[in-house]
Amino acid sequence: MGFLFSFFKKPKEQKEQKELQSKDEVDYKRQYARLNRDVGVLSNEIPGYKTVTRDISLGGAKIEVSNPIPKGKIIDIKLELETGKTVALKAEVVWIKEVEYLKKYELGLKFLYDNPTQQQQIEKYILYVIETQSNWYKNIK
Repeated sequence: MGFLFSFFKKPKEQKEQKELQSKDEVDYKRQYARLNRDVGVLSNEIPGYKTVTRDISLGGAKIEVSNPIPKGKIIDIKLELETGKTVALKAEVVWIKEVEYLKKYELGLKFLYDNPTQQQQIEKYILYVIETQSNWYKNIK
C-alpha cells in the first residue's frame, strides 16, 4: 500500500515543482482570451528594435527576444496591426522565461493604456481577427 500511495503522489509533487518553476507566469495571468497572432512590435528597448508577438489579447502579449528585458520594466512599444494601423502604448514586462533550445527569451507584456483610444484600437483589431477567421468557411461550397 505504501508503494502505491507514493506512486500516485509523485505526479502531484511534480506538478507542484512545475508550478514553482513557472511562478512568474502564475503570478500574472491575463484575464482576456489570447489570439495566436504574429503582430509586429517596435521598441527602442527590444534588441534589434523589432520582434513579433506569439499571442496577443486585450490585456497584453507574449513576445520573443534575443536578450532579456528585466521583469517590472515599463517599455514604450508600437504594435503594427494587420489592419495597417499602429498603436503606440506602454507595456510592463510581467514575466520572463528562457527558451534554451532557441537561445531566446519569451516575455509576458501587460499593456498599460494611457487613454481609451489605445484599448479601443486593440479591441477592434481582435474583433477583426475573430470575424475574419470565423467567416472563412462560409465561402466554401
